[in-house]
Formats: sequence, structure tokens, C-alpha cells
Amino acid sequence: MNVNIILFDEFETLDAFGPAQIFGRVPEHFHINYLSENGGIISSSQGAGIWTEELWPEEISDVLIIPGGRGAKRLLYLEKELLEHIKKSAEMADYCLMVENGSAILAQTGLLYRRKIADYSYDENWKRMFTAGIVRIPDIRWMADGKYYSCSDSFSSIDMSLGVVAELLDIDVAAKIASQLGYGWDCEEHDGILL
Repeated sequence: MNVNIILFDEFETLDAFGPAQIFGRVPEHFHINYLSENGGIISSSQGAGIWTEELWPEEISDVLIIPGGRGAKRLLYLEKELLEHIKKSAEMADYCLMVENGSAILAQTGLLYRRKIADYSYDENWKRMFTAGIVRIPDIRWMADGKYYSCSDSFSSIDMSLGVVAELLDIDVAAKIASQLGYGWDCEEHDGILL
């Protein structure tokens, strides 16, 4: 399966690389693609640069990941063409994972209207503006509403990704990945709400 991670300048490093670490542990099942609007080097908020391929929405399949970060604000205000490409990509994907304010990016496309997302810490006025018509569920780490998965923070993206691996492959595979990483994942205790 393809795991397509859409990157933009000033994305949050762990939002993208936490899930990449999980899916990348089983390369026999998942191939990771780093994508951006025009391809080339994209830099995270923490200065990590990564080479990306150009995003072609019609070629997206399987899993799509949208990280959050400071760059989400600029994307929402200035990059309307990228928003349209993200919308088409999300429509093509079987699973769409959004990390923290990455859900605000997808919310602007209209695809999350009347859906539920995991609430995240951010400016409340900004959240109200960019997630209108969406139900934000407080005090949970991650959840799913149909094919749309969301999580409350960067570390929760790891739990969410393990949950998706458990769903797509097997819970034992997800538990083994967590163990290999020394990550204390309790598969019985996750609070992912599946709607």
C-alpha cells in the first residue's frame, strides 16, 4: 500500500515523521511517498529538509497523511491551488489521516463538513474560523469518522498510525512495531473512536 505524506513549508516534523516511522517499519506492506505541490525540498518548522515528489492527486491511492504545523496558516490563506489538490487527493485515498491542525486544512475543502474530529490545542478563534461546521471532540487522542482519522497532537499521530496498521494488517503487527520502537502502546487502552 502507498502511504502518501503531503508536505508544505513549516510543517511540524513529528506530525509527518512519527507516522512515517510506524508505516516505514513494515516496508513489505507500505511504501512511503513524500509529496508537495511542486516537488523539491520542503523544510519543516524545525528546519528538517526533505526531498518531495510533485503531488498528482489523481495518482493518490491507499493512505494519505496531512501533517499540521505553522505552515498550515499560510497554506489556508495563500495556497488555494494546493488546497484543491489536497481535496482531490483525500477523495482518492482510502484512509485520510490528519495530525493536529492538519484537520483544519482538510476542513477548508468542505470534506469534513458535519464530521467529527479530535480537538487539538491551538488558538480558539482560529479553530472556530477554519473548522466551522465540524464537531471537535475534546479530551481524546485520536478518532476516526469514516475514512477520516484525526488526532490531537504530534505524539497521538503515532497511536493513530498504529491503530491504522492494526486495522489494515493485524493488531499483532502494530504491537510488534511499537515494541521495536520502545513505544509504550497499549492496544487495549487506545481511545480512538471509530464512527
